[in-house]
Amino acid sequence: MLNGQKLGFYLLSPLLAFCVFSFVVFKTDLSAFIIAGEKSESILLANEMQSGTLSRRYLVSIGSDTHGSAPKSFITRLISQLKEIDGVQDVWLPNKSKNIGKVISKVYSRHASALYSLSPDTVLSDIFSNQGLQKRAEFLSNALLSPHSSMVKKIALQDPLLLTLSGFESLNKQAKSAVNIDKNYQNLVLETSVAGLNIPQQKRIQAQINQTFGQLVQSSPTPYQLEMTGVAVFAVATQSLIQGDIMLVSILSSVALMLLFLLIFRSFSSLFQVFSVLLIVILSAMLITQLVFGYVHGMTIAIGATLVGICIDYPIHAIAHAQSVSVDKRISVIARIWPSMVLGGITTMIGYTALGISGYPGFQQVAVYACSGIIVSLLLTRFAFPRLVSNQHSHQLNLPFIKIWAAFCYRFRAYLIALLVLCFFISASGIKSLHWMQDMQELTPELDYLKIKDKRIRVRMTSIEPGRFILIVAENVEQALQKTETVYAALEALKQAGELTEYFGIYPWLLSARQQQINHHALQQYLTAENLLLWQQALTQQGLSVKKLGHFNYAFNKEITLEQVLATPVKKLIDNRIISSEKETIVMLWLADHSPHAVQAIVNTIEGVQYISQRDMLNKMTQDYTQRAQKLLLIGLGLITLLLLSRYKNLLKTIQTLLPAVLAAFFILGFWSFSGVSISFLHLVGFLLGVAICVDYGIFYQENRGGDISLTYQAMGASMLTSALAFGCLIVSESTSLKILASVVVLGVLIGFLLCPIIIKENNNNVC
Repeated sequence: MLNGQKLGFYLLSPLLAFCVFSFVVFKTDLSAFIIAGEKSESILLANEMQSGTLSRRYLVSIGSDTHGSAPKSFITRLISQLKEIDGVQDVWLPNKSKNIGKVISKVYSRHASALYSLSPDTVLSDIFSNQGLQKRAEFLSNALLSPHSSMVKKIALQDPLLLTLSGFESLNKQAKSAVNIDKNYQNLVLETSVAGLNIPQQKRIQAQINQTFGQLVQSSPTPYQLEMTGVAVFAVATQSLIQGDIMLVSILSSVALMLLFLLIFRSFSSLFQVFSVLLIVILSAMLITQLVFGYVHGMTIAIGATLVGICIDYPIHAIAHAQSVSVDKRISVIARIWPSMVLGGITTMIGYTALGISGYPGFQQVAVYACSGIIVSLLLTRFAFPRLVSNQHSHQLNLPFIKIWAAFCYRFRAYLIALLVLCFFISASGIKSLHWMQDMQELTPELDYLKIKDKRIRVRMTSIEPGRFILIVAENVEQALQKTETVYAALEALKQAGELTEYFGIYPWLLSARQQQINHHALQQYLTAENLLLWQQALTQQGLSVKKLGHFNYAFNKEITLEQVLATPVKKLIDNRIISSEKETIVMLWLADHSPHAVQAIVNTIEGVQYISQRDMLNKMTQDYTQRAQKLLLIGLGLITLLLLSRYKNLLKTIQTLLPAVLAAFFILGFWSFSGVSISFLHLVGFLLGVAICVDYGIFYQENRGGDISLTYQAMGASMLTSALAFGCLIVSESTSLKILASVVVLGVLIGFLLCPIIIKENNNNVC
């Protein structure tokens, strides 16, 4: 029967592996780890960044600092070849798209009386004067002789005053100032048909873009360069970073832990049994995470690799105590120490739970992954592992440096306590001078090269300040457009005051239905017989046909809608500035050089309008996360304290058990305050995680359920080494966030372990 149970246990791993392979969806995109707000507009923006138009477009820059911009023929061939790439929907020059002229003449000329201005009274009073109508006739005459005469002729037949073109005058000024600021580079916009965070497809498309350009530039005498940026570029780079971290951390931690285990226990059979337990733990955690979230993120696995170092603690304690007694007592000794394992497991889960609710979105999945793994590990250690070690040879755990340290602490405990008190006061004096991280971008320096490239490309092609814009939120499109028009007026005032150089909205492509009606009714007041006669006289002076152009037939057509505009090539020009869903519509107004305080002052007066600075927003999130992490650290410590107090019913014993872990974190904070290291919310979460793990050592040392304090501390030493090694492997990753967690937890568990025999007096007479 026992052999059958063992066989069933060992068959569990391949069965779970089959389930993981068949049912678990693995993701390495940023959708689970991007910063997501709690407001509906933030969620809508996040969704847009994941799969909307904003995520599917690249900004491509071609040229050379020394050889100048590529010729038109080269760009034309490049555009043609890029369009042939599978997954590329279109490629065009910024602010230019074919058939825009046709759209203006065919669609917008029919709505000339509705879209000609944001300030109809000012425009109309200027046009409908004797001098104004003469200027308008002269403008029409010149336009009919221009290269765009064919388009102007079609417009003039319906709109002889060329009101259609009035709104586009400001647009032409914007286009001239915004496109190709750096004449050494030609810029393109490339749109794909797949979501920006569809990493495999975007990675393939990026490779083919570079390949296509490389083949084309080989036939060119000039070594032009191609650079591109966009959501997909950051996504692919981050995925590569995550994949590298997953592979490196997982392999390194697994191999290192195996070697460490062999060095400690010197038994291949024990190695096989313990790592069989761990394999079941990891596979089970993946399946549970899949069940809760519908997928497992790569970063979860990277951080979860540390779970091996935590979950191995329980089998280590079990095997260390089991091999120290005869075969017939092994099941009972594991049962005796299991309550300490459970208490330690619960305190560790408190730390991971705090990690999950810290405000960093992706850590929610890490918390579920880790907590489920700890529970499975505890259950396997209690109910399956005792049967596995029932026939192993006895082996006394022997870690010499653990013996030396324990003996040293036993002999000089009074002096060491005095030293701890001194260190406590020194650390306390430095805590008040802690340096708190203010800029969240410090957490991602590994992507600085992409940020620099992104800024370089955008500076070449636009005067828009990246990351700063006005966000207008309303329940529907009409309300959003009305609010936007109110903002336009305020921004025009800022331009007049010199507080803003330019802004980029969705006018003249679209106005609210209300403003369209206002424009039409205002125009009708000026379409008098007297003005018509003046217009006909002005046409005659310019030698233009009064028969074809001497009329004011400005009938009001039904208001042009967002749906109509997006059904034309104009979609490419404005769909990155307006996002609409069933419940909400968002309009974004991009800003050029401006005074942030002045812009903030005007938006504060309009409900539903926000001034967004992405950097400021991230920094505000950093402050919010830090404050939340501080609260969680206190709450977590409080919960652990209450848990220990309910267990021991003794305040002094509770404080003794908790103090090594707390002092370890306190000393690290004190050291960093003197060294000037910036502390982020991740440091605080790491402290709580380290304390939650480190409390396990206090529990085992305090309770000493095996009855041999020397063996207990030896087992604690083995588990400390595995935890420190598992988290230490995160230091080799490229992710700064993982490195922060690694440094905090490794130092915490090491110092906390060393403090246990100093602070907690052993409860028997056995001395190492």
